[in-house]
Amino acid sequence: MKILIFFLSLFLPISAWAAEGEDFIATLSKLSPAERQAKLIEGAKKEGEVMLYSSSGLEEVRAMTNLFQKKYPFVKIRFMRKGGSQLFNVSVLEFKGNKNLADAYWAGTSTIGPMYKTERAMLAKYISPERSAVGDEYKDKDGYWTATRISVAIFAYHAKKVPADKVPKVYNDLLDPYWKGQLSIDTNPDRSPYLLNERIGWKATEEYLKKLAQQDLRLHRGRTARLQLILGGEVLGGLDINADNIVGLQKEGAPLDYAIMNPSLLSLTGLAMPKKVPHPHAAVLLYDLLISKEGQTELSKEDNVPVRDDVEIMAKGLAQRFKEAKAQKKFIVQSPGTFDPTEEDKYDRAYIDILVKKKP
Repeated sequence: MKILIFFLSLFLPISAWAAEGEDFIATLSKLSPAERQAKLIEGAKKEGEVMLYSSSGLEEVRAMTNLFQKKYPFVKIRFMRKGGSQLFNVSVLEFKGNKNLADAYWAGTSTIGPMYKTERAMLAKYISPERSAVGDEYKDKDGYWTATRISVAIFAYHAKKVPADKVPKVYNDLLDPYWKGQLSIDTNPDRSPYLLNERIGWKATEEYLKKLAQQDLRLHRGRTARLQLILGGEVLGGLDINADNIVGLQKEGAPLDYAIMNPSLLSLTGLAMPKKVPHPHAAVLLYDLLISKEGQTELSKEDNVPVRDDVEIMAKGLAQRFKEAKAQKKFIVQSPGTFDPTEEDKYDRAYIDILVKKKP
């Protein structure tokens, strides 16, 4: 009997949160900010730990976990990093198997998107007090997800080898004979089919991809590897690179530059709370910190574009370009709310068939 009671006790905190999670959040909303924080800290001290599941870059994860640990030293923060689709698959299997380990999901659209659209039962609604400073296009109205950072998809090129008149402004510029044999794309599907479809429709997108395929594209895996190829002079430019990748290398003196073409994609890294969260008090503290002014400032230090209007982009060159591109309406936002599994499969198939396998 003692063994049975002990076994059942392992699941009680999780079951309690699953049944009473909305009541817990409702209780928090009735407290003053000071009372709310005191209640969260008291509960987090008892919980003693928090687990973050993430597909974000290691530098960003470490920056935020270090910030959390410094702010709440009585809570041990742990994290697990996996690629977007892999993180989604692991998380779904754990949820359906009632093996609830994650306190927060911090990941891109390939993880949060399918959670939100096809597996919403695994997510809890949570509208953080910090959320009011986040723009409407960077969150859903019900509180299932909130963006934490914005990745700007840019065209990277060798600053010393590409003349100014050849820097692409629109996608059709990449069909110039100058770029034949000089363009690098990823062997895994990138975000360009989605981006182009949003602007010009699917038929025109397919036609464009077929033309681009005739440019003797160089296939390589990974954004970092492709940037190294540009630096080494093996190619002159690369599609679907994140601006923060370039900014970091520019600080080190790398002869790289980038173009924010029209259109360009803003890809969101979102934050979501599991329906069954083992450490609810610590989870709320972590969630709030990630989208707080303090947390967003820390992410901006890592060359990310913040989602709060009251936090500046610290990479000054990127800040100016981002502002100009936004004013020129170059951006299309890809978020968990825009995720469509059927359409995603279509985009991926077209990318692989036309650009990678080069099927006629």
